[in-house]
Parts: sequence; C-alpha cells; structure tokens
Amino acid sequence: MIAGETSGDIYGAELARHLYKLTPLSLTGIGGKRMREAGVDILYDSSEISVVGLSEILPRLRAIIRAYRIVTGLIKSRSTDFVILIDYPGFNIRVAGVAKRCGIPVVYYISPQIWAWKKGRLRLLAQRVKKMIVILPFEEAIYKEAGVDCSFIGHPLVDEVLNTRPLGETIHKYGIDKDQPVIGLFPGSRIGEVNALLPDILEAARILKDDNPQIRFVMAVADSLDFQQIHEAISRSSLDVKMDIKIIKGEANDVLNICDIIIAASGTITLQAALLEKPMVILYKLSPITHAIARLLVQINHIGLVNILAGRRIVPELLQREVTPDRIAAEVKKMLYDKDYYARIKKDLYDVKITLGPPGASERVARVIAGML
Repeated sequence: MIAGETSGDIYGAELARHLYKLTPLSLTGIGGKRMREAGVDILYDSSEISVVGLSEILPRLRAIIRAYRIVTGLIKSRSTDFVILIDYPGFNIRVAGVAKRCGIPVVYYISPQIWAWKKGRLRLLAQRVKKMIVILPFEEAIYKEAGVDCSFIGHPLVDEVLNTRPLGETIHKYGIDKDQPVIGLFPGSRIGEVNALLPDILEAARILKDDNPQIRFVMAVADSLDFQQIHEAISRSSLDVKMDIKIIKGEANDVLNICDIIIAASGTITLQAALLEKPMVILYKLSPITHAIARLLVQINHIGLVNILAGRRIVPELLQREVTPDRIAAEVKKMLYDKDYYARIKKDLYDVKITLGPPGASERVARVIAGML
C-alpha cells in the first residue's frame, strides 16, 4: 500500500482497518502516522517524499528515489501478492508498471487527477491497473471511456467528517467564544505550500483583525508538518499569537467545525470543509516555473475541488499573484458581512456534499479488494 501524501495516509489508514477485519493479510508500504497506527508496516514515511510543484522535487529527489527502490525491490522479490496505490501519480504510475511486469495485480484507489492535465496517462493506467476506484463521481465515466475497469463507490471523507467531535465539546476544549466570528486558517499539509501561503494568510488575518477586533483565528497544523516550525513562523508575524490565534496540531475536522469561514490551500481540506458546509476562500500558489508549465497543460476551468464538483465557481479561488493579503481579506469580509452571499455559499456546498455519496466508502473499497484477493 503506497500513499505519498497526508490525505492518502488518511484514506489508507481507514482502508487498512477494514481490510484487516475482512481477510487475513499483511500490509506494508509507504504512508504516515495514521497508516502506521492502523497496523501498516511503514517502510518509508510519506512526509519525506510529499511535494507540490516541480521546484519541490529536486530537494527531495534523493528521498523519492530511495523510497521507489525500496518498494519496487519488494515487488521484484515476488514477496508481494497485491499492490494498492493511493493517489501520488508521478510515483505510483511507475510503481504500477513494475508490478505489471512482475505479474502482480494493482488496484489504484483515489485516482490521479490526470483528467485535469495529463490525459495521455490514461492509456498507461489502462495497461497497468487491474481496477481503478475513484472518489469523485464524474471520474468513473472518464476512466471507463479510456478502457479502465473503474468504479465510483463514494468518498471516504464522508466517514471522516462523521467522526467529528460534537461542536459543544470542541468549543469547550479549545476555549472558543462562538459569539465572535471564528476564521480557520489552513495553509496546507506540505512545507512548500505553507512557505508559499502562510505569510499572506497571516497578513490577511492582521487586516481582518484591525477591521474587526472581535474576530478570532484558529489554525490546524497538519500531522505531516513540524509544529514548532509553524509556531515560530506565526510568532514572527505581526499577529500576537497568544491573543489572536489558536494553533492546534491535527484535528482538522474539529477545527473546521468551529469555524464560520476558512482560508485554505487548495486540496482535500476544501472537500472536508464542504462536507461541513463551511464557506471558504481557496488559495493556490506554485513556483513561477511550475505555474508556467501548468498553464500550458491544465485543461480545467477551476482549481478548487469544490468548484470542480459544482461545475461552476461557488467559492472564491485566488491563484498565483491574486494571493495577496488584501484580496484574501476582501473575500472573507464579503462572506462575513453579506448574509445572503454567505447563505448562498452554504446551500451550494450542501449540494456538493450530496454528490459525494453515502457513508461507508472505505468499507466498500475494502470489500472490493478483499474479493479480488
């Protein structure tokens, strides 16, 4: 089982728990804290190889090559009976090729979003993957048309959000005054994202605080990040950390649940927010080189998964040079003070939530894989 990102670690852990209940097996591979806690033998930690954009690959290239050699060596040794890949396409599609050559069946769970910019990889997946299991409803038809055996059986985040702590308990635990507006800050799960977005997010928070002293801020720091490093970055900002921002390690859903609005890096967290019907501002910022290449290749009109699923822009997206403190603050203010706009976003987010299917996706995926085993 190979998951190279924080979100993949979440999905992999839930899948592993259900697989262990359904059939006797041993799971090993690449993942993070959650997969390790679920009983997966972690050969290489996913935090070492998680990257976004071309500019981040070079500093981590040695780690990525080492991880690749470890898992492909295991596959080539014929000590592996089955391979489960979770997202992380640049790495995992290559691993699928090695498994195919060794005659080992591959299930790809959480499909790579190649429909956005690398449709040529669809042919490779059709050749290398025995079964594709997707978590976005429109993906099934795309893969089937390319000749890939593919099924959509719901989104595992639905179960993840159901496990959110009751609101009253979270308010008490964090010491939050819900009579005041609460803004959630989610700068990303990779250090590259955080470095690119956090300064603008914090400056936007200062602008909002100056405009309305009643606003409170809370930040969820992903398990994949160094908590102390993030705390120090906030300490260097113009915000008074002790008074104005509460920093929480992990517990993303609980943090989301107490927020009125969130400011978030584009990614899985935006779907978690949609499932909790939390209006948001989505931020996306790549290195100039990566962005220039992406502009030539990307074939979609929206970046945020929420807007992609809706088929239109229901929440604001700020991309590249648009990511400025003033623009971020302006979008948040519009949600804070225009009640009709805020209510319309919540209604649209509810509609998106319905498209993600009923609870139980991880168990359904586990049953498909157990049946194949």
